Amino acid sequence: MTGFTLSREQLDAATSDDDHLLIVAPPGCGKTEVLAHRAAHQINSLEKNQRVLALTFTKRARSNLEERLRSVLGHARTQRQIVVRNLHGFATQVVLAHGGTIGLDMESLELPKTSTVRKAMEAAGGGSAMYDAERILSEIKRNPLSDAEVLTAVQQYRPGPERELADKVERARQEANQLHYDDVLRHAQRLLRVPAVARLYQTHFGAVLVDEFQDLSMQQLDLALLSCTSRRTFAGDPLQGIYSWAGAAPAEVEAAIRKACGQPIRLHESYRSSPKVLEAVNSVSELVDPGSSLTSAQPEQWPSRGCTAALVLQNRASEAKLLTRLVGAILNRSPEASVGIITRAAWRREAIDKALAGETSFSVRRWDLAIDDPGIVALIQSTVATLPPGASIADARVAVLDAVDAADIDARELIDDAFNTLEQSDATTAREAVRSIRVSDPKQTIGPGVHLLNAHTGKGQQFDWVFVVGLEEGHLPGKRNSQGAALTEEQRVLLVMLSRARHGLLVTRVKMADGMYGPYQAKPSRWWPGIHAEFSSPEEVEAHLETCATGALV
Repeated sequence: MTGFTLSREQLDAATSDDDHLLIVAPPGCGKTEVLAHRAAHQINSLEKNQRVLALTFTKRARSNLEERLRSVLGHARTQRQIVVRNLHGFATQVVLAHGGTIGLDMESLELPKTSTVRKAMEAAGGGSAMYDAERILSEIKRNPLSDAEVLTAVQQYRPGPERELADKVERARQEANQLHYDDVLRHAQRLLRVPAVARLYQTHFGAVLVDEFQDLSMQQLDLALLSCTSRRTFAGDPLQGIYSWAGAAPAEVEAAIRKACGQPIRLHESYRSSPKVLEAVNSVSELVDPGSSLTSAQPEQWPSRGCTAALVLQNRASEAKLLTRLVGAILNRSPEASVGIITRAAWRREAIDKALAGETSFSVRRWDLAIDDPGIVALIQSTVATLPPGASIADARVAVLDAVDAADIDARELIDDAFNTLEQSDATTAREAVRSIRVSDPKQTIGPGVHLLNAHTGKGQQFDWVFVVGLEEGHLPGKRNSQGAALTEEQRVLLVMLSRARHGLLVTRVKMADGMYGPYQAKPSRWWPGIHAEFSSPEEVEAHLETCATGALV
């Protein structure tokens, strides 16, 4: 099967005889490979007709794990003995299979779409209360409450427009027999707390593997624990926990897992990043968690041990111009290289996006456009090709959604986002709209060229070169996240951004920025001085590029 040989620490984790295991695996330490071998090891402990359940946080992580499982076990054995689901997909399947048990009307039940909550808020009056109304409902639904109990819980909040809007939206949802994303998890948790339902899953699954445990909410952790009681493996890295705003509870989840699994096995060797990139990453990770530094598993494979630079530019225009020049130099020497340009927020990347908008000498992909997801593009194109020439964009949306498993919420969300974008075009037919989509290789999530993204969309991915842009106060950390737990998470966000890099890592900040009342002096991020980088000028970076052989920058 796979030609990959596990290191001693990876092998110890994959083949541990502990029934319940916590693996702390920082980026690049081979977590997915270890999980695949862990699944192979646990297959031997299954009883007749049992399977291994593997749960991931995202659709992309699910695809990565499925690929590694097929490499380790082969396609037939993987299909026969492993079930891989993202958490929303697993929860949806539980609800679809057993919803009637808790009184749901399954005949007319409507599953959620990307814009369901926002449209419901707007239909109920919307306005400035929408954000807080969404927060109220999200907080309440992180508990296994019935619909009636949800309405009661809403009334426990302080009177005001936010509570009124939340109550109105929830009542409309219940009357329409429609689910929002939070309802899927809530009802799945309720169902798995029914002993007879839980026994079905606990009998069927002899082991469960959970990827990226730090991204879980306590509710999602409960789903994982209830799905299987025999053998549980959790893998991830607390320093990569950046989803508190979405309900994740990294500290609480880790404490609960440690209570169930005991002390973790830690991986310390990075197969992703060059020694110099690791020096920069370690300079930040040590501030967050002393003793968390990584070493390069294969330091000899990196020309000049890699490249790092901290560059200070006059303003965002000069920054965009320089990045365009450096990216061109990298791709000129190594056309197959992938370059990630990552910001904390999309607004900080506007000048760069504009500078690269007309680029024709290399590929430029914006990750914040769902329509640019290669797998979704391929699905839309292949489905539209089977429709009549005059089919509308609305007709195509229905056809593509019909081609996707109803339980695959992540894919359906991406499809809805894609068609929302297509409907904004001037096209009158689906075929005309589809012609405007750039063709990508659906088998290659990260291809050569430039990838423009933010911190959260880039999590879990890697690029040969990474530019982390905008280390200024107000952007990183953001104005709303400058103290307490929010500030701690912002530091982890920075760590996530830095740790995407393989060969080269460049961080930038500007001296002057444009504000509402004109130019102002930008204040360096509080973390800027602590980042260890070898170079401080563009000329040094370009000299490094010149010393590397053609094609050696990947």
